Amino acid sequence: MNVPVFVVVGHVNRGKSSIVSTLAADDSVRIDPMPGTTRRCREYPLVVSGETLYVLVDTPGFERPRQMLAWLRSHETTTAKRRGVVEAFVAEHRGQKTFREECSLLEPILRGGAILYVVDGSQPPSAKEEAEMEILRWTNQSRIALINPIGQSDYTQQWRPLLNQYFNLVRTFDAQGAGFSDRLRLLRGLREMSEANHEAIDRAIEVLDADRAARLEDAAGAIAEMIVAMLLLVKQKRLAVDADIEPYKMPLAKRYYDRLRSEEAEGRRRIQNIFGHPHLSVTQERLRGVDEDLFNIERWNHLGVTKRQLITAGAATGAAAGGALDVAVGGSSFLAGLLVGSAAGGILSWVAANKLPKVKVKGIPLGGNLLQIGPMSNPGYPWVVLDRSLLFLELVTSRAHACREKVELADAPAGEKAAEGRVAHLPVADRKKINEAFSVLQHQPKTAAVDRATIGLADALSVLLHDRYA
Repeated sequence: MNVPVFVVVGHVNRGKSSIVSTLAADDSVRIDPMPGTTRRCREYPLVVSGETLYVLVDTPGFERPRQMLAWLRSHETTTAKRRGVVEAFVAEHRGQKTFREECSLLEPILRGGAILYVVDGSQPPSAKEEAEMEILRWTNQSRIALINPIGQSDYTQQWRPLLNQYFNLVRTFDAQGAGFSDRLRLLRGLREMSEANHEAIDRAIEVLDADRAARLEDAAGAIAEMIVAMLLLVKQKRLAVDADIEPYKMPLAKRYYDRLRSEEAEGRRRIQNIFGHPHLSVTQERLRGVDEDLFNIERWNHLGVTKRQLITAGAATGAAAGGALDVAVGGSSFLAGLLVGSAAGGILSWVAANKLPKVKVKGIPLGGNLLQIGPMSNPGYPWVVLDRSLLFLELVTSRAHACREKVELADAPAGEKAAEGRVAHLPVADRKKINEAFSVLQHQPKTAAVDRATIGLADALSVLLHDRYA
């Protein structure tokens, strides 16, 4: 199969590089609001597992399309020979400054590349753009028009009848907001545009689907390993047998909470890398309700955990227990079991608020004492971490590679209701499997049991992620 080549063209500053970045799943493509950022053609292949599925060519924008069209018309003999006139224009003006951009963008098209013509749907059509479309029609190459909504205004209804005159296919495609499914829909459109590319694009869709499934499975494993590391984390301090314990509690607790935050940050970095967003900048605003006692539940703000999240997570835990009751009675009490379980879970999490990390002092064989903090014993805690992980994963998996703005995760402002988390809506069966793994990790922290629980948690999360994000 020949690898399909799609040449992304259009007027200056219409979002061509954004289209390339999103379709190539490459956040290294330079995107700049200043006109004329792209000065020469550059190829961006989409490579998955060593296989090149297609190539995007980012091109400079048209600079003098009306002057070029006038030249073409002055040299036209018959309609059937228009492509030859375009080739003659490029041959005559190649290397000259006057039509440098036009020659540059036309060369990969004349070599056989299909045309992706990009317009800004928030701006009305102009005479310059109509000249561009006519030039592209003269090349006699397969071509599709993409309406990229950059600003707030919407001129789509003005664009469509005009574009339909020049292009085989017209699609609206938001380069900044397109997710995985949007990319696949566009690929299916490109398939219909060119019969020669049917087989290659079918192969690309097949490979991308399989790659998405593999990435979700990797993400499930990354989240499971992160939660296990956070649940089992222990920090210790050796002390003399007659040493005062109090001065050491706060520094040790700080080390403990810092490491928990570090584990979560590393888990997030792994998720970003899995989905090809290594440069995504996500900041976490510190949440409200600071308490000086690091062993008080309010101090969970260090981890971005609120009192509301803990209750919600506890409800998830309780709901899993309620779901187990439903299964035991054949499902006849499904609603009652779920509601009772949720209520009990929320209450139990709050009652267990003092059961954060375990803190204890014990003697050691060679003399002295060992001050220890951890592991985390609160049953709601892993649900809070899972909820945050699912929210972060959702952000990353839906993020277009052309979108470069920083993302800030923050608690809702005072007086406003926060968005509901993700664990609250998990199916009962999924919650039950996940809760079984959490229970083993918190109550049977031996190597073999931990290994089995980690695998079981990763498997449960893999099914969950495939159902939601494949």
